[in-house]
Amino acid sequence: MVRILSVILALTILAPVWAKKPTGNKYSKVYSEKKFYFSGWGEPKKGDEAEQLATLKKWADAGITDLLPGAGNERLKELIRLGGNYNIRIHAWHWMMNVGGNEVCRQNPEWYSINALGQSCNEYNPYVGYYNFLSPFSEGAREYIKKGVREKAKIEGLASVHFDYIRYVDVVLGNNLQKKYPYKGGELKQDRLLPDYDFGYHPNARKQYKEIFGIDPIDMEDKEENAAWQQFRMNAISSLVEECIDICHEEGTAASAAVFPFPQLAREYVRQDWGRWNLDYFFPIVYKNDHDGNVGWVGFATNEGMKEMKEGKHLFTGILVGHYGENYDEFEQAIIAAYENGARGVTFFEIGSLNDKHWAIVKKLNERYNK
Repeated sequence: MVRILSVILALTILAPVWAKKPTGNKYSKVYSEKKFYFSGWGEPKKGDEAEQLATLKKWADAGITDLLPGAGNERLKELIRLGGNYNIRIHAWHWMMNVGGNEVCRQNPEWYSINALGQSCNEYNPYVGYYNFLSPFSEGAREYIKKGVREKAKIEGLASVHFDYIRYVDVVLGNNLQKKYPYKGGELKQDRLLPDYDFGYHPNARKQYKEIFGIDPIDMEDKEENAAWQQFRMNAISSLVEECIDICHEEGTAASAAVFPFPQLAREYVRQDWGRWNLDYFFPIVYKNDHDGNVGWVGFATNEGMKEMKEGKHLFTGILVGHYGENYDEFEQAIIAAYENGARGVTFFEIGSLNDKHWAIVKKLNERYNK
């Protein structure tokens, strides 16, 4: 009975208001001149401008229309200028909740996310050393994140602020990834939810949840599976996303994000409810090997994401080039699977990893779909 009441309350009291916002805006018209788009995370190597322009021309000639570089503000301005020569749009790839060793954040330990064991992400690094996640329940952290988004959004000519790590620490890793990380001297096996990776227990979260439900989530016997507690935490991320989208639009640019492969997996693995977000563009990281998938899995994930696309929103399937090795036929089939399952385009990680054989495939498919 308690479980049933929790679910009902999660769907009523905690119902997200952002889902009621209108879906159409001027940014939906940006990707309307072609049937299918090719883009990539990354940028040309810094250095001689002529060499950078030559690289951009090569990419544009093959069909690349968008780049998502993880660069500082001045470099972004430079790339916008250079990319404009070949009609290549530049998006600001911007880390959100995961701040690594950021010194400003280090001076504010109360900003960080906390797991079910009471460990702060300021001191405890799950999986890898750079995993230092802030909490969406910390007002200071939220303001810091929004300030960073606004700084990027103010850059003239930017195609979008591209949110990354807009989620919690991975509750579950893909099966193949689990093999890469040790756990307490042995193998990591996530056949149950481990408290080390169950984040969201910031004091503000516990206080707010108790005010609604009458219980501190840390004391719940079923906290690992409790639907209301899961949704409550996801809502905190989602509300921050919506505030950041509003900031982008206020400054005259679009908002996009790198998200987990498809909505249900994202909710389960990283407490990311992106199917409800009002972003302009979605870039799901459909990295098949992480989940023991194949080309069919790429198509499936793309299709599942498309089912939750609102009118005027666009999805670009993320392809990790290294997962295909020298299997160029499979690389080509992955792009085709994204196209046939409704994606607006594909995005390569990382664009600099494409070799001449990859580029020949991209150019061939660009001509097939857009000429």
